[in-house]
Amino acid sequence: MPFDPTIPPDGAFATGAALRAQFNGLKDLIDAIPAGPAGPAGPEGPPFVTIQVGSVITGMPGTGAAVSVNVNGSIVELSFTIPAGDTGPMGEVSSAMLATEITGTARDPSTVSELSLAPGDPPTQNDFLQLVEKLNELIVALRR
Repeated sequence: MPFDPTIPPDGAFATGAALRAQFNGLKDLIDAIPAGPAGPAGPEGPPFVTIQVGSVITGMPGTGAAVSVNVNGSIVELSFTIPAGDTGPMGEVSSAMLATEITGTARDPSTVSELSLAPGDPPTQNDFLQLVEKLNELIVALRR
């Protein structure tokens, strides 16, 4: 199928067969272009031996990241600009602000082992006391 620039029409559901035919049509057009005469081969350049980071700069919040490349002989030097994170309406967070917020959160309860208890039927006072002790251990572990 020859290339047809009107396929697929705007808003149409594109199928693999239609797109494949379009790509094959474009390939046929490219292959039909006659190749020009080959020129003489140029000298082989030096291989890249070293890639290094030249600089890393913190950009302004909300700006895009960027990288520049400088090639000097066999050395490729990359320089990066990475935007700073948005500090939000309150600005930088101090250690005191962080400590205040952490105070209201739970600690890691993974230090509390599982309770292995098979209470009797009916449960005994000792069964009940083991449950209370484990619950208290969990409460203490969750406090700050």
